[in-house]
Amino acid sequence: MGRSNSQCPSHWILLCFFISSQFWGFSLPSSIIQQNLEGFKDPEDGFHEIHCSRERSRVAWKIIQEYLMPYVEKERYQLPSTCRVHRDNDIYREQEEHKLRSDINEWRCGFCKKAFYEEKYLDKHFDSRHYNLLNASHGKCLADLCGALHCDLVVDTARLKSKCNPAAAAKNRHLCESLANSCFPVNKGPSANRLHGGSKPLSQKPKKRSIVYIIFSITVLVVLLLYYSFVYLFRRGLKRRSQDLKRIRHNGLKKKPF
Repeated sequence: MGRSNSQCPSHWILLCFFISSQFWGFSLPSSIIQQNLEGFKDPEDGFHEIHCSRERSRVAWKIIQEYLMPYVEKERYQLPSTCRVHRDNDIYREQEEHKLRSDINEWRCGFCKKAFYEEKYLDKHFDSRHYNLLNASHGKCLADLCGALHCDLVVDTARLKSKCNPAAAAKNRHLCESLANSCFPVNKGPSANRLHGGSKPLSQKPKKRSIVYIIFSITVLVVLLLYYSFVYLFRRGLKRRSQDLKRIRHNGLKKKPF
C-alpha cells in the first residue's frame, strides 16, 4: 500500500505554489525550493534514523574543546583512540567539520557546496544525503557523555537552581571516572597521571561567572572612580584657593599708604 500524501501537506502546498508560480511567470528562490522539496524523497531511500542527539553531541564537543583540551595540549598528551572523547569517536565529527558558514544566515555543505539559510536545514541535509559519512558504530555518541560533561549547565542555566538527584550524580561520577581511566591511564606516563589525578579536568564543572559578582565588580569600579574624581577636584580647588589668597595678599602689599 502506498503512503498517504497527507503526511507531508506542507510540501504539496509548496509544490502547487511552485507550479502556479511557473504558470504566472514568477519563481521562488532556488534555495527555498531545494530545502523544502527534499521532503518528497522517500525516507527509506536516503534517511536513516540515528539514536544520537546531534545538538547535545555538539555541546559535548564544545565542552571538551573548551575545558578539557587546554589541559591535554599543555601536557602535550595524545588521547588514545579508546578514549570516548577522541575526535574519531564522535559520530558527527566529519560532518560538523564540513560546515561552512559564510554569513549569519548562510550555511554551506562542505561536501556538495549546497547552501542553506539555517543550520538545522544543513543538519537535515547531512542526515539524508551524507549518511554514509557517519561512524554509526556502538559507543560513538558524544551525547551519551553529557552527564559527566554537564551539558545541561551549558545549554540551560536554569538547571543550576534545580535540586540534585543523588542517583544521577552517582551515575555521572562513575561515568567521569570511567572516562578518566580510559583517556588518562595512570601507567601511560607522568602526563597521563597528572591529567588523571592532578588537575582532574573531567571532574571540573564549567565555571560560570555570577551576575551578582559582575554587578558588584562594576559597582566597586564606579565608586572608586567617583572617589578619586572627588579627591582630585577637591585638591585642585584647595590649590586654586591658596593661589588666589597669595595673589590678593601680594597685591595688598604693593599699595602705597596715603
